[in-house]
Amino acid sequence: MVLRIGQTLRGTRWNYLLVESLRNHTASSTIFKAEIIPRAESQLPGKWAVIKSASEKKVLDMLKHEHDCYMNPAVRSSSHFRAMYEAIDAHSSAASESPYCLAFEWIVRTLKDVPSKSHRQNSVLHKSISRAVLGALADLKSQHLIHTDIKNDNILISGLDRPSPVVKLGDLGLMRSEGFNEYPVQPIAMRAPEVWSGIGCFHCSDVWAFAVTLFDCISPFVFGANNMPERHWPHPWAMAKLLRLFPDSVTPQPTDRNYQGYFRIARLIEKSGCGDNTDPKCLETLSFEEELGKWDISPALADFFRYLFVVDYRRRPTAIDVLRSEQFQRLG
Repeated sequence: MVLRIGQTLRGTRWNYLLVESLRNHTASSTIFKAEIIPRAESQLPGKWAVIKSASEKKVLDMLKHEHDCYMNPAVRSSSHFRAMYEAIDAHSSAASESPYCLAFEWIVRTLKDVPSKSHRQNSVLHKSISRAVLGALADLKSQHLIHTDIKNDNILISGLDRPSPVVKLGDLGLMRSEGFNEYPVQPIAMRAPEVWSGIGCFHCSDVWAFAVTLFDCISPFVFGANNMPERHWPHPWAMAKLLRLFPDSVTPQPTDRNYQGYFRIARLIEKSGCGDNTDPKCLETLSFEEELGKWDISPALADFFRYLFVVDYRRRPTAIDVLRSEQFQRLG
């Protein structure tokens, strides 16, 4: 049975009337906005909820993993994560007939929906985002867990224009144990140098991903491959940008031939048109300091970025370090 608008799902506490399909090109699950329908005298958490559903096995496994992650007491009790209300049909064995669903707190928008240009100087928003995401990462660190999917789609905001916007982190379906190294994780734009280099993904790798996500609010497309020309490959293109921004930040993975090939291509892209190299110039990306200097941002925010972007993961600050730092306090 495929979920459809107008359908009512029966939960353990409330019912959920599906009213709108929410399309998200980076999401693997099916997502709906739902009206929460009371049963008896139960108190509602709000008018709306988000329903995530899946029947295909790979996505279904991810949703069930997300449910398990929310059962972790440190996550469940944290104010930094979007609240999960319940699982629906959690014990169904016929997933293709009764899709597995998770019901979540409704939050108005994602960071991706916030225009960069009009909020580039919004120090209140920057500090609210930092406090919420770093607080969430600190909660995960206490359990030796990593999020691995920090990006603007997963940072959720209500009250954008209020004095104190509410910001929460969502989407725990890719959460892993710290040090995960079975395969490269993190979105390629936010991927930390140590993940590119095959060392592993750590708490500080999530801190790097947060730094890239916040930087993207100021200057989109500096990291990653979204503005990549045709006939290029995303992985070496994103890697080349990282090498231009932070020289020698990436080394080839010792055991992955694909990434060794990506690294060789990335070096060619990064070196093109520079110095004595006469190849056609591929990248317009500058060094990190030059990219930082392009925009009229406050000295406090510039110093905050310098504090976060430490290439050596062993020296990069933890989320708790950042929240206690002078650089964070000076944000606004």
